Amino acid sequence: MLIVDYPAAIKTAEKNRHKNSEFDGVNADRQRLRKACEIKRESNLADNIRSLTLDSHVSLLSLRQKIAATFHKFEHPVVSEPSLAMASSISNAPLLSAARTRSAILSSYPSVASSQCRQFSLSSQRNREMRGMPQTLSVKQPAQPSMRVRGQGMSRADLPQDIGLLPGTFIKPLWRDMPSIFQQPKERLHYEWLWLKSWFQNFLGKTDGRGLPLRLKERRQVAREMHQRMYSAFAKGDSATLRNICCTGLANNLIGRIEARRKGEKVTWSLDKYIRSPSTWFTGMRVVSDRATQIPELPDSGVRQVVLRITSRQSTGKVKPQIPGVAVSAENAVKQQDCTEYIVLQKLRWMGEEESWRIWGHATPTSVDDLSSPFFATGMSFADRYEAMKDAAMGLRK
Repeated sequence: MLIVDYPAAIKTAEKNRHKNSEFDGVNADRQRLRKACEIKRESNLADNIRSLTLDSHVSLLSLRQKIAATFHKFEHPVVSEPSLAMASSISNAPLLSAARTRSAILSSYPSVASSQCRQFSLSSQRNREMRGMPQTLSVKQPAQPSMRVRGQGMSRADLPQDIGLLPGTFIKPLWRDMPSIFQQPKERLHYEWLWLKSWFQNFLGKTDGRGLPLRLKERRQVAREMHQRMYSAFAKGDSATLRNICCTGLANNLIGRIEARRKGEKVTWSLDKYIRSPSTWFTGMRVVSDRATQIPELPDSGVRQVVLRITSRQSTGKVKPQIPGVAVSAENAVKQQDCTEYIVLQKLRWMGEEESWRIWGHATPTSVDDLSSPFFATGMSFADRYEAMKDAAMGLRK
């Protein structure tokens, strides 16, 4: 009969179970450590490969070499002779062959091999998916002709006329409209300083060889003639004359007002006399601003604008078709009034050819509120003034 020592067997089994549990714990720790190392290697390897593939300026050969060096660094810290031969073969092989060789090497490590193959399979899958998607390609824009080339090919009929009042034009108001020297001495002195400064700058702009010819004598004569022609053509409804002597914006405005008249209505206008006051040097007409500037990138081209103060007595009236037996209504009566106008004359010079004088429109004197604009404000550096003027021209600031 076999006699079994149960207490001894139980003790032996407990010892074996304890040893097995310790062995299992050691194996579990080893597996966790190995898994952590694998995860760290995978993340580092993926980051390195991602940084390499995102660099569009790295050539394909250097990309293969860096990938091989990355594999060699993270998976083979102790390099043996076969490993050196394998790395050399990977660096000299195509990129797809290197990936396949790498998969063969990692076949002994299932978790690492599967994770690394997953990275390459996803990237190839993304590439296959993106092949059928429309991609945004940067198309090189054709070279645009310069302002000089475009200006030479432009006909005189296509030239822009309504370029606006030149920025920074200072128009000195009448004496009665200026700030009092006793109540607002700072503003009054600022006005006087701006008037002297603008006169000096305008004089240099006309005499430094870049502006238009001076022709100072014809300014008042041309202004007197065109002032009367404009209002006479407006009263008669002569659109052709208005387009001939006025810039585009003013001509369209006056013609629109003519077309808005009632059918059969007539307008009368007459210039009774010029008021020869001290504000016009007893001539009825005074030049308050005369500026000339060159058009950039266009040789022998520029624009000149002259602002004149005209004080006159004018008579206007409206005449409706008369019905027999009906008295003349009060609306047909002629109204007489004294007017002070600031007429802007403009002359263009394009590639050495001068245009005739045109009336740009009416301007308003520089007010106290305008003194805070970047064109006239004090205490600003040249750079700050230039930036503020650019913003004002672009409409970014009011």
